[in-house]
Amino acid sequence: MEENQENLKNEEEVKEETAIATVQGFDALSKSTNTKVDIFTNITDKKKLFNLDGHVDTLLNDCEGELIRVKEVLIKRYEKPLKEPIIDEETGEVLKDKEYTMACVLVDDANKSYATGSKIFTIQMMRYLQMFGVSEEGFEIKIVKTKQSSGNKALSFELV
Repeated sequence: MEENQENLKNEEEVKEETAIATVQGFDALSKSTNTKVDIFTNITDKKKLFNLDGHVDTLLNDCEGELIRVKEVLIKRYEKPLKEPIIDEETGEVLKDKEYTMACVLVDDANKSYATGSKIFTIQMMRYLQMFGVSEEGFEIKIVKTKQSSGNKALSFELV
């Protein structure tokens, strides 16, 4: 019996070596890109998380002045190496070798989803969550645009 198992194992190894396709575990998928993703969320339903990655109902930029009762939050922070780092010409010091982008998805009490790629909004949401978290009832925010020192308007929110 042990001999049969050994023969089967040897046959499998031969098949794997002579096959055109290379068999890899799923962990190899995460290594196919050099972008690192950190995900922060209170959403536990995997199907919902996956679907929010590909589709949201509304963009937060289109919701200025609206009130949203936030029940769930999904924050993604992407870190990608720059193709060519920014180097101080005088000292040779690397000033910047990575690029950071962020995305924030909110889900309200009616299960409607809202998304933004605004770093300012996402950082503000992360600060709020660090301080207070999300209770069972959620929290209510008003979407606003604040004027920055550069003269541009940035997406933000106020607690209501």
